[in-house]
Amino acid sequence: MRIEWTEDLSTGVPEMDEQHRRLIALLNEFYTAVERGEREEGIRLLFEGVDQYALFHFSAEEAFMEPIGYPDLASHRETHRMFRREYLTAAERYKAGNRKAVRDLVAFLFSWLYTHIQKTDKRYGIFARRPAGQE
Repeated sequence: MRIEWTEDLSTGVPEMDEQHRRLIALLNEFYTAVERGEREEGIRLLFEGVDQYALFHFSAEEAFMEPIGYPDLASHRETHRMFRREYLTAAERYKAGNRKAVRDLVAFLFSWLYTHIQKTDKRYGIFARRPAGQE
């Protein structure tokens, strides 16, 4: 099942939107590998890709929010920490032989796209585009 980028996912911040597209690409690469019968390779790429993505993207996103004085930065950081905990738990479960961990991670990533990005991240985009002096 391929995921397509839609404007509903756009934050209005081009750099962040491009990084969010990378998360979609990671999921699509996983699905493509599975469809080709390369499930183990797809799983490896998914776990490695999500780990690298989260480290880079969350750092970039927080670095974007800090200088604009985004008022929800602290809670946004906590949400990022929650993502890392969820990801690390899934990775550990998978390493321990729990095959369901992959499905759980994919479901979590879907939820992340359509709740966190589509709703929570949109707010910093709106904040960043507000007229000067308006909160």
